[in-house]
Order: sequence, then C-alpha cells, then structure tokens
Amino acid sequence: MTPRQTFNISLIKLLNAMIEAGEIPLVDFVKRSGEEQHRLFDAGLSKCDGIKVRSKHQTGMAVDIYLTDTDGRLKDWTMNGLADKYHALWESLGGKPKISWDQGHFEV
Repeated sequence: MTPRQTFNISLIKLLNAMIEAGEIPLVDFVKRSGEEQHRLFDAGLSKCDGIKVRSKHQTGMAVDIYLTDTDGRLKDWTMNGLADKYHALWESLGGKPKISWDQGHFEV
C-alpha cells in the first residue's frame, strides 16, 4: 500500500470514530498547491512557506478537521478534551502528535 493510501485509511478510521462519538467533522485542506500554501504563509496561517519549508498538505499527507454542532457552528478543539482524545487515536494509527497551535491538524 502507498503512504497516501495508508493516510487515507487512517483518516477514514479517525472520521468514523468521531462520527460514532456523535461529532460532526468537516474535512478541509487535504491537498494544497505550493501557491495556496504560500498564500496561507503570507497570511500568517501557516509556518510552512510552501517553497523552502513544504507542508504535508502539499503531498496530501495532512488534513485539517473542524468539528461542528448540528447548526454548523464550529466547536472548540480544547472543549472536553476533544483534541487530546482524537490525537491519541491518530497517533495510534501512525500519525504525528498534536501541534499545540493547530489542534485540528492531523498529519503523518
């Protein structure tokens, strides 16, 4: 299996666990172009410039997930230990640890 296939299977397992726990996850920014990554860097939304420091998003090996309520409002990842819970699962699936300043980010 390729690394990208493995990443996708782990992502599906993570999303399924969230859904089974009653969460409503929204998947965002799985794959970014270098230009999009650089735009986010320029806007102060990423520490990766997309050129010298490439993001895992540029290879499709990272995802940003937002949790929402039934009205579509974003939940806070720090609420009820959500970030710790789902990052522990992500690490058990082979993912990297939580980034403190970007708790909805999951990468391998």
